[in-house]
Amino acid sequence: MPELADSLDINGIAARARAYADLFSLPLKDRNWRGNPGDYAGAGIGSSLDFQDHRHYVPGDDPRHINWQAYARTGNYTLKLYREEVQPIVEIIFDVSDSMFADPEKATRALELFYFAFASGEKNGAATTAWIVKGPRFKRLEATAVFSHRWRDFADEMEATGASASPKLAAIPFRPHSLRVLISDLLFLSDPEPFVQTLLQRNGRAVMLSPFADSESDPGWDGNYEFVDSENHALHDRRVDRSTLRNYLEFYRRHFDVWKAASLRSQTPLARISAEGAFEVAMKLEAIPSGAINFS
Repeated sequence: MPELADSLDINGIAARARAYADLFSLPLKDRNWRGNPGDYAGAGIGSSLDFQDHRHYVPGDDPRHINWQAYARTGNYTLKLYREEVQPIVEIIFDVSDSMFADPEKATRALELFYFAFASGEKNGAATTAWIVKGPRFKRLEATAVFSHRWRDFADEMEATGASASPKLAAIPFRPHSLRVLISDLLFLSDPEPFVQTLLQRNGRAVMLSPFADSESDPGWDGNYEFVDSENHALHDRRVDRSTLRNYLEFYRRHFDVWKAASLRSQTPLARISAEGAFEVAMKLEAIPSGAINFS
């Protein structure tokens, strides 16, 4: 990662993120889960207090669930069915490409989202893990590596990638039925359709949180500039006139139009999160309306 990330108040960012998890939550309550026993509605039948339905008794059923009052009335054995309660699984995928840390505001917002997502998963009783990804490389993080900030050492060990290198998610062994939270600026040349489908592999569900800065979405370029490739740090001298800037802005807009269209088709919420201003305000612009994030 760039030295910029090391200059930030990482402890303060992580502490704020834990507080944000009291205001906002990952979307864990709007689906049926499969997994270990926990506090969320499951997709199967269990022994919680949440009554679901009746059905006829068949040999092998648990006799403790027989509705004896109904048997007394009808002479037929029926079962009371209760919804199972399970523990959700949350897997956070944090893109640590250098473009995510191109300026201090964007780097701060990216880190806030990462620590917030992990804190929200833990706060809501989910089995929460994280992956850092950079091009074709990835590494699984234990909880201790997240809030001790040791994940930065692992990120530093990852080799530089090309400027348009896409995170390769296909090799990541996602757990079945988990909620995947992708945190990435999506500034890579990849067809969104297969990328999102890979994110949904093994019957998963996903949300995408994409931090961005005004310096990339609405730059005020006019004249001669020395641009630095955020991934390989190569220098490029360019003159930017109004026509060039207009072409850039149109390409940038179309790039995210394609991503948003893919997210709608796959029912995978995508929220672009501005790096400017307060975290709470930025989350309310797209993350809440899109369903990527809920109020706690």
